[in-house]
Amino acid sequence: MTQLDDAALLSPAPVRPETNQFLRGFVGSAILLVAMDAAEPVFFGEGHFASLTYHPFWIVILLAAVQHGLFVGLSVVGLATMMMDWPSRPVGMDITEHYVDIAIAPAQWLIAALLIGLYRQQQIRQGRAVARENDRLRDINRTLAAEIHRLDAFVARAELAAATQSLPQSAADRPDDRLAALDRLAGADADGRAQAFVEAARACLPGSVAWLRLDKAGRLTPAAMTDDGASLPGLSAADLPLPVVGQVLPLDRTQGEATDANPALCRAVSPGDDPRGVLLAHSPDHEAGSLNPGLNALGRALEDSLRRMPEPLTAAPPSFGEPARLHA
Repeated sequence: MTQLDDAALLSPAPVRPETNQFLRGFVGSAILLVAMDAAEPVFFGEGHFASLTYHPFWIVILLAAVQHGLFVGLSVVGLATMMMDWPSRPVGMDITEHYVDIAIAPAQWLIAALLIGLYRQQQIRQGRAVARENDRLRDINRTLAAEIHRLDAFVARAELAAATQSLPQSAADRPDDRLAALDRLAGADADGRAQAFVEAARACLPGSVAWLRLDKAGRLTPAAMTDDGASLPGLSAADLPLPVVGQVLPLDRTQGEATDANPALCRAVSPGDDPRGVLLAHSPDHEAGSLNPGLNALGRALEDSLRRMPEPLTAAPPSFGEPARLHA
């Protein structure tokens, strides 16, 4: 099992040196410097840039520092210093004064590149930290998604195993095609639903199982049952505590019969938001807890069938005769 806590606490992977970004920034700035230096003798004449108050190389240096940060800015300052037009020392000027005069522009470039580059470099670091955090959170999200899929598959396998677990009954009474019967019930249409229900109920549960359909008058009438000898008259919905969707309730008595050691179980059949009927299951030879998985599987298969092809609510019949009893 993947440990999510370990994945969340893993230190970010070391960032690969951004060599490509540095090279792109430096090469692009170098091309601009070369273009400006080549354009000077063609359009303005030799030494024209040196006579200006602000050297055109300022534009390239500022762009490099603002766009690419400190290291590209300082590299471009060094390249611009080597490419600039160094004026000759005038007659009578002290050599120290001459060197100080020509060093003013490179010194200004250096200071500007340092100030702007340091600020920009901090923004670049923050952006890289945000990108690393996004990558880490994306990895955690993928791990969580994989874990959810794994847990969903585990729950599905557990439900399938619980629905098809062996019950302590003889091999003659326990069919081996439970999954096939449930699948037929889930895909049954309105005409074959009752027969498919009887087959699936007999395959999944021992004892008596009945499906009671809820009509418009709020009465529960038998739709199908597995016990040919059962006699289930029309019941009111108030006679049985309709549970919430998917809940299984043990009943102390069913249809007025005396309380016994193994009470009947009641499960709501609710393909939508409202219950449309109930399932009743009872076996004198088995505890109620052993019937829960099969009853739940049977209820889900019937709900799938009703959801595919729902039955309209029918009006209450004027009288209740013999219920519909189906043979296997």
